Amino acid sequence: MNARLARRLAALYPRAWRARYAEEFEAFLGAHPPGFRAVFNVVGWAMYERVSSPGEFNMDQRQRSLVLMAYAYLAAVAAGVNFYWTVADTPLATAMHGHSALFASWTLVRAGSFLALAAVAAAGLPVLAAMVRSVVATRRWDVAGRLAVPACAALVTLLWMAAAGMWAGGHWIPTPWDVTGDWTAPAGWPPLTTRWMLSSVTFALLAAGLIASAISVAQAIRRGDLSKHRRLWFAAPSLALAGSVAVMALGVLAWGWFAEQHAASDFHARNGGLFSSTNFASWGASCAVFLTATLIAVRGARSASALGSE
Repeated sequence: MNARLARRLAALYPRAWRARYAEEFEAFLGAHPPGFRAVFNVVGWAMYERVSSPGEFNMDQRQRSLVLMAYAYLAAVAAGVNFYWTVADTPLATAMHGHSALFASWTLVRAGSFLALAAVAAAGLPVLAAMVRSVVATRRWDVAGRLAVPACAALVTLLWMAAAGMWAGGHWIPTPWDVTGDWTAPAGWPPLTTRWMLSSVTFALLAAGLIASAISVAQAIRRGDLSKHRRLWFAAPSLALAGSVAVMALGVLAWGWFAEQHAASDFHARNGGLFSSTNFASWGASCAVFLTATLIAVRGARSASALGSE
């Protein structure tokens, strides 16, 4: 791995971590060949370090709770998107209409997603408005740039998908859930190699956008002054978010259990999973991320509850 890539990967880790380990970590990366798996592992552990060591950001309890809320919500969004596309337009979606337990579990996940959005809006919008006013007053355009990263990442991904879909003939959208599987591709779809290539780019943009959004939002929050916001503005939404993400995780787990009971053959087929994996494997990935999001949200709620002891 070249030195430039090693430095950029090391820069993903928290500042305190870099102060202790960056030099030897860059040397370690430089001694090993580059590869998708290696880069993915480094990025994943960088996110873990940022989530598990929020105190190293030199943040107060308000900032810490808000950062953890953002991490939890972004993780829940990623898990929810994967779960939705794993089920949508597959025989499992049809099976839900014939089995009330499956449909009820799906509805539980949807309800949790709306509650999570409301909780994030309740905590985030007042803070965002205050930060925007502060940016305009102090001309801290670096903070404005960080706040704009999530919207820009989403826009870039959507534009890419639209452009790639049109280039491929307009009959197929390049998503990682529509590559191949136990089905015959429609006549208007591009060749399999093209589908793999374009879908991989989409996945890379989604992953990069998610990571960049998490890092940029955390940095923007760390640079903001939240001392004027009352404890209730953080405690109540953080508890609501933790509860709603837990509801989503419970709904997804229940959905998988009922799918195994009522639609096992479709559940283990390859007709909607991420990158042509089985629906079961893709569902399992969503479960893991939802449970991780729940743990992060609970930690954020505990941090917000500790505001009373400051």
